[in-house]
Amino acid sequence: MQNRNIYICLSLIILFAQSCIKEVNPSTRQAAPILVVDGSITTDSIPYTVQLTYSGGIASSSSIPESNYVKDASVSISDNLGNTTVLKYTINGVYQTTDPSYIGKVGRSYSIKVKLKNGTTYISTPEKINNPVPISKVRGNFVDKSDMYFPTYMSVSIDAKDPGNEENYYQWKFKAWIGRKTKGVPCGIGCIMFEYCYQKYEDYTVRLLSDASINGNEILNKTVGKTYIYYYTNPHIDVSQLSLTREAYQFWKRYDDQLTRTGSVLDPLPASIKGNVYNQTNASDFALGYFSAAGVTHKKVTLVPYGITPFLLEITANQFMPTKSVACFLYYPDALKYDAPPAPQNPTPPGWENAEKIKVIW
Repeated sequence: MQNRNIYICLSLIILFAQSCIKEVNPSTRQAAPILVVDGSITTDSIPYTVQLTYSGGIASSSSIPESNYVKDASVSISDNLGNTTVLKYTINGVYQTTDPSYIGKVGRSYSIKVKLKNGTTYISTPEKINNPVPISKVRGNFVDKSDMYFPTYMSVSIDAKDPGNEENYYQWKFKAWIGRKTKGVPCGIGCIMFEYCYQKYEDYTVRLLSDASINGNEILNKTVGKTYIYYYTNPHIDVSQLSLTREAYQFWKRYDDQLTRTGSVLDPLPASIKGNVYNQTNASDFALGYFSAAGVTHKKVTLVPYGITPFLLEITANQFMPTKSVACFLYYPDALKYDAPPAPQNPTPPGWENAEKIKVIW
């Protein structure tokens, strides 16, 4: 989810506001925590999630303090026809729908309602689900670039045909199962098990497009993600293409601009990005983040790499393998588990049995 990035972006802004070239020790003002909302409903028939946190200090650049998760709110999603579903709390501030029949419909508008423990209620401006636009082609390209943090990778791009009779705003999300390797676990004379596994990977880069300059034309070779090459195997890719509202597009564009902004210490401090969730009794009291509704299409493919030599893997990927004997799926987070022999070792992740295979030449 994008919530962690929203949270960290806000916290870094606060920290930056307190910094100065010359060290001084002024009295500091403790800003009141602000509710951060990150959630969506789409045309996917999957559980929908909403994450609630409070702004505040960060423990590290990649985590939210446990105390900042909102665990005791009442959360629901409603459409413009009066249909409502209640979300159930799971973990880490995440609330999830439980009714599998409650699925986002094209043409309907959806909003969220969040009632906090103290009685304060936040609602969102309704968002209409636009028609999803299909992905016509997916391609992969090798990128010969590696460093001490990541090995070489394959860049993934898509083609799509933009409808010419309407405004369209796109966002792409990218997930993959990538191959990983360890020394495995001995299972007898000459026997090694659990040496390979597939690890789930998500690319959280914000990727957006407005059709203002290409209305009715082809979207060609739009980069939507990357998959790292830790071992010679076939990555399994899932690209989501979302049809956003104009308001959602503008929010994520401002958010991305703040993440990527550069300048000097004399530049004005970035301001908080106003989303579409606000206090029901005080419309000027906005939460951070956004609740969106979008049509979505998926494209699942399997990339089949050719031309990766043992030498290439040696110089780019072997440094990321553990030196001890350990089961692959126990060592790497979010890896796909499987049983010991005689069960198949390193099975393909479910859902890609009939996926298109795309050859990628080094």
